[in-house]
Amino acid sequence: MNANPPLPRTASAQSFSRRDRFVAILAACSALAALAPEAYGAAPDPPAVRMLDDYDVVIAGGTTAALAAALAAHDEGARVALLEPTDWIGGQLTASAVPAVDEAWHKVRDPQTDEVLVDVAGIARDPRNMTPVFRDMLAQVGNPGRGWVSRYCFEPLDLLRNHLQPLIDVRRDRLDVYLNTVVKRVETDGDAIVSLTAIRRTPRAGVTAEGYDLLLSQDLAEWYSPADSARFTKEVLRFAARANSPAATVFLEATEWGDLFVLADAPYRQGCEPAEDAPDFDDTCGQATVFDFVEEFHAKPTDDDAPDPRIDGMGFGDYAERADAWNQIWTYRRIRGAAAAPGPGDLCLQNWGYSRRRAEGGNDYPFGYLFLSAKLAAAQRDDWQGGLDMSVLAAAEQRAFAWHQWFRRRAPAGIDPRQITLSRTVLGTGHGLAKLPYIRDTRRSVGLDGFVITYDDLAPPPQHGTGTRFPDRVALGAYAGDIHPLATCEYPQFDEHLRPTLPFYIPFRALTNAKYGNLLAAGKTMAQTFAANSAIRLHPIEWSSGTAAGVAAAMMAREGCDSRAALAAIDRLQQRVKKFTPIDYALDGHPAGSRP
Repeated sequence: MNANPPLPRTASAQSFSRRDRFVAILAACSALAALAPEAYGAAPDPPAVRMLDDYDVVIAGGTTAALAAALAAHDEGARVALLEPTDWIGGQLTASAVPAVDEAWHKVRDPQTDEVLVDVAGIARDPRNMTPVFRDMLAQVGNPGRGWVSRYCFEPLDLLRNHLQPLIDVRRDRLDVYLNTVVKRVETDGDAIVSLTAIRRTPRAGVTAEGYDLLLSQDLAEWYSPADSARFTKEVLRFAARANSPAATVFLEATEWGDLFVLADAPYRQGCEPAEDAPDFDDTCGQATVFDFVEEFHAKPTDDDAPDPRIDGMGFGDYAERADAWNQIWTYRRIRGAAAAPGPGDLCLQNWGYSRRRAEGGNDYPFGYLFLSAKLAAAQRDDWQGGLDMSVLAAAEQRAFAWHQWFRRRAPAGIDPRQITLSRTVLGTGHGLAKLPYIRDTRRSVGLDGFVITYDDLAPPPQHGTGTRFPDRVALGAYAGDIHPLATCEYPQFDEHLRPTLPFYIPFRALTNAKYGNLLAAGKTMAQTFAANSAIRLHPIEWSSGTAAGVAAAMMAREGCDSRAALAAIDRLQQRVKKFTPIDYALDGHPAGSRP
């Protein structure tokens, strides 16, 4: 007997009126509710079904951009639903465990004179060029870990409890957050998204770690199953477009995995393109993923019961020839530390790359692409489970454990390796790894009229001062192209030798989708090439693009217009966005050349 039956198909809505479509959705829900209990295996009753059709903006989330979009859409007057796949909002800031905020660090120099032509880091870190909510929050968080990769290295749970959750709590009037909720199905009608069907899970009493006791590779199918289980009760939620209302409902793709694109059969790209202007792509060649974890430094030797898989290819990578490699890696992303040197009380977040040159590295997993090909993902649409290669997911988990053990055993003289243990509490999981892997690239939208941001838009000649100044710009970004390569594929030459970026702009068209007028995207799922994504994927840019997407979604819902109409009204949209995040750079006082 199939313990995880597919949800019943909804009728084709191509020729339906809004009323007919609404009736069809209700009928589908009734059909689901009427399924015989036996269809769910051990579950005694079918999962409950809730029909939710009173939201202006529905955000399929899990990213930093999703949270920013939810806050901005609410503040623009929209009633918002945020669907978060874990129990920690914030994306890479929290659930994916990258709490060392990546800011632009580079300067563009004259190759002949070494003169600074564009101080990209200085411009990006100018408070005038940062999204105020994000800027002010980081200023309060600071760098309690004294990590050297960033000005901001902190414990994810502290950020969540003291900064992110309060932002949600004061917006409870029109912002509902559905934790532990994943999108299972998307229904469409012509050029519009009609509804999202989602599965929300609630851990049963006695399940440890709030349901994060099992590794993700062991538990992910459970997340997407509508059936109750020994560990979770389930609820099926159908978020439908508003019925009998002049206002549209806007759906926002801000997931880590680009779920909506596959489920809606929307145009998207995945992996690297052979050239920046090429419409095709290699959907098996992207960036490496990584499961982060936290190590704790104890005053005395302490038992560590973490798994100890012995895996080849472990090493300090590009730091292998440095005498202080261990200390440098320990303090690189340290999130708690009282002294400059490693010492008792420290919490070290581990996210260490792989060197293809030396064929060794840390917990980065370079031996397989996390995402199924577009063809295989489409074949999974009727019983969606994220469209991931589960063997890669499981191997990445094992590499993380292997790196923990390899690294602690190589502690320098004066440190007993038994003083270093894998923390089982800091990241909110029973196994010690992050709730989700850190995703560097994912499925990416194709915008209106086929628009995508290219790397050339981010890195024109230095005399331009900034990247392409799009007439429909709605957000800012700055970071260098940064590709964590796979060892299993070859990248086009332009991807491996990326020119230094300038401070750049995000246009509204990058937030759109060519097929669906009420579908927007934010963060890593925006319309962009693989190379462009390598510079756009960072925390501040997710927050700024998410903010712009939230404002745009609220405006579209309020006015009952689609993305093309919003583009036609770009002046009005830009005025609204500027209340939340800058859309033009303040360049005075910075060496930045001449802006076109």
